[in-house]
Amino acid sequence: MKDFIKNAIAGSLVLSYFRGPDKSQQSWSDSLLLRVLHTVVNFPGKLLKAIYDKWETVFENSYAVKLLRYATENLHIVIGLILIIFMIVPYHIWQNEYGVMLTAGLSVLFFLRLMINKHSRIETPAVDYSVVLFFVSIATAAAASLFPGESLRYLVHYLVAFIFMIIIVSIVDSQKKLDLLIKLISAGTFLTALYGIYQWRVTGIAVDPSTTDLTLNPDLGGRVYSTMGNANVYGQMLVLTIPFFIAIIFNEKSILKKAAWFIGLLPVILMLFKTGSRSAWIALAAAILVFVFFWNIKFIPVIFIAGLIVIPFLPSWITNRIMTIFNGQDSSIGYRSKILTSAIPMLKDYWVTGVGLGPGVVSTIFQRYKIFGLTKVAHTHILYLQLWLEAGLAALVSFLLIIFRMVRNAFEAMITKKDPETEKIMFAALAGIAGLLTIGLADHVFFFTRIMFLFWINISIILAGNKIRDCLKRR
Repeated sequence: MKDFIKNAIAGSLVLSYFRGPDKSQQSWSDSLLLRVLHTVVNFPGKLLKAIYDKWETVFENSYAVKLLRYATENLHIVIGLILIIFMIVPYHIWQNEYGVMLTAGLSVLFFLRLMINKHSRIETPAVDYSVVLFFVSIATAAAASLFPGESLRYLVHYLVAFIFMIIIVSIVDSQKKLDLLIKLISAGTFLTALYGIYQWRVTGIAVDPSTTDLTLNPDLGGRVYSTMGNANVYGQMLVLTIPFFIAIIFNEKSILKKAAWFIGLLPVILMLFKTGSRSAWIALAAAILVFVFFWNIKFIPVIFIAGLIVIPFLPSWITNRIMTIFNGQDSSIGYRSKILTSAIPMLKDYWVTGVGLGPGVVSTIFQRYKIFGLTKVAHTHILYLQLWLEAGLAALVSFLLIIFRMVRNAFEAMITKKDPETEKIMFAALAGIAGLLTIGLADHVFFFTRIMFLFWINISIILAGNKIRDCLKRR
């Protein structure tokens, strides 16, 4: 019987797909469409290179060009610093236009790199075809929207993420660069935790009845929101980035450096608990399981046992908060139930095309479908349903395909073990994604564009890691 099960697993078509060569991506890489796309997007860079080559002696004597060369050769550090800005600027100061301006500045530096560096190019083959399909589907949804102006404005946020993805995949070409990038992301996370501690211990945080049911959570207190303006959103950001600390701790060779990063992780974990976000706590557990599964599946039972041991030692306000998930009187659960009841008829009418990209479009049309007891609803509180209503079936299917493809990349890395350090970073990025997608079952995690942006950064890190591994294979 044991041999039968073993042979059945070994002969599984699903496992064969994960283990075998990535034929679908290879077909995309060899396709005429990609070759044409690659030529078109790299044409401006070639034109800039030709101009630079013609006047190279003039440019080389310029101190400004020397400074720009240094910046463009260290663009992965610039990207990391920009990501820190994305995370640490407080909500009451942050404007989404800042993200657009930072992206525009980064794009200028990137094109200067294309001009100055003879070997640089836009690495279109490294971008998974599923990502291309998704961004085409949401661009189509924006163009075909019931409110095109609103949708096209929202499309800008996706374009910002897509531009960052292209630049990260094109620039980050070594484990060292990838490692430094996630260290900068983790440093930004640590800074937000320090700001959260300042809110908690110095300024104090008032209890917000709109986000906390005081009858069920009398001991919870004010919930830390740090730079995100909302405790649940801050919890989502931490779930996305905490796994990078784990990868760094594993990858560091020095015991002192491991200890330093572990100490830096402690206030971050504390702030995750102080968000009071039940979904974030559960999501972090899911993220840890995903990381351990890909890193070393043998430790999964250890994680479960450790979790059971820890539960009795958790503060009562944490266990009480978790148990309210199963309490039918929780106001937030009842509110979500009413939204879902209203959204189903709307989905029946627009399940193919969606109503148009952006929560504002969905919210407007939703007014026709809402049941008694609901006021104006900002979104559906379920990522997958929201995406389906916004951009239609093609966007939902291509989005799920992206996740499937990222899991496949992680499986391949787990099996082949070509570059352990890079692979741990990929596992951490996937763990953060898994955590956020877990929250997405109960919340629209893309409603705050900074969270949506960081989600695509995690996708970019997996793609960059996959490119680095592919380069090792060809050597």
